[in-house]
Amino acid sequence: MTSTIKPPPADADAGAPRPGMLLTSRRGEGGHPLPDAAENHFVTYASTSFDGGVAVVSGQVALPRTSMPAGGYPVVCWAPGTSGMGPHCAPSNFPGHVQTLNEWVRRGYAVLRTDYEGWGEGARRPLLNQLSNSHAVVNLVGAAQALSDKLSRSWLVMGHSEGGGAALWTASRGSHAAGGCDLKGAIALAPVGPGVLKLMGDLADGTDTRIAFPLLAPEVAAYLAAATVLGAKVSDPLIVLDDLVAPAFRPFVEASRATCVVDPLPSLPLPPVGHYLRGGSSYARLDGFLRGQDASSLSLSLPVMVAQAGSDNLTPTPETTTEMVRALETRGAAIVFKSYAGKNHSEVVAASLDDALAFADDVFAGRRR
Repeated sequence: MTSTIKPPPADADAGAPRPGMLLTSRRGEGGHPLPDAAENHFVTYASTSFDGGVAVVSGQVALPRTSMPAGGYPVVCWAPGTSGMGPHCAPSNFPGHVQTLNEWVRRGYAVLRTDYEGWGEGARRPLLNQLSNSHAVVNLVGAAQALSDKLSRSWLVMGHSEGGGAALWTASRGSHAAGGCDLKGAIALAPVGPGVLKLMGDLADGTDTRIAFPLLAPEVAAYLAAATVLGAKVSDPLIVLDDLVAPAFRPFVEASRATCVVDPLPSLPLPPVGHYLRGGSSYARLDGFLRGQDASSLSLSLPVMVAQAGSDNLTPTPETTTEMVRALETRGAAIVFKSYAGKNHSEVVAASLDDALAFADDVFAGRRR
């Protein structure tokens, strides 16, 4: 069965799409359904764009089969990791962590998954722009309330990698981040943070990235850096690629425009060390943008769980995540920190499942504040 809510005319002042408005809903179609859900919906909704405008964002909503508790199903909103810069790279196009998220719906949680903004031909994906990402999370929670009256007003944000950073940013907005709903806490799995700054700094000053990131393959480091450059330029058009990107690295940047993280890595020769990024005003703007997205400087008043893979093969190393957690705790954050030995960046999502479920149970029961 398919149901559709048609968007209001954008030129009608009273009916113009506003952040948190549900625009369309298709039941059983689109995205990657959670197999044990009673209902799966693919939705579009309005959110606040990185530039302050209104963006149309897609997402997914899954409702449990379990008996509905008084007040509705507690909500977990999932913020996915980086999926790439290509116009077809929206997270819902790939079955990312479906098995783990299915366990949440099987345990009685309504599971929401956002795609963030910036997909389709001509669209601009503001990669790592955590204000935009947190808007997408918050506004999906609001839109889902219009979709079903079975949802509780209490919710938790959970994210991985880029989405782990988005979860922390969302938590920093406080319990009333989504109007009319009560944010109880956040779970950040291998969250991005100071590791990205370290990677880009190494590439700029000619340091071999394998010193700080021994498990990060140089080819993967080049792809991550290329996507980071493109995403930062979306958020800050004053970044000039010709000034920032060395000629030997430019093919990686161009290839990443059409590449998703699940695609084979571009078969390109690696630039020599020191021939990735150039210093100057554009690098200063890139560095400033990334520092502004690092969740380490946030103040958090809600309970938070941070999970880190002991053998993370991307930029959130155990050292950089520990650095982030300590910085947050100095500003009074109450953080449950878990580490999973031998697990890589992707594996930490499944490895942390039992701890995350226990944390969520405590948060919704009011045992953590």
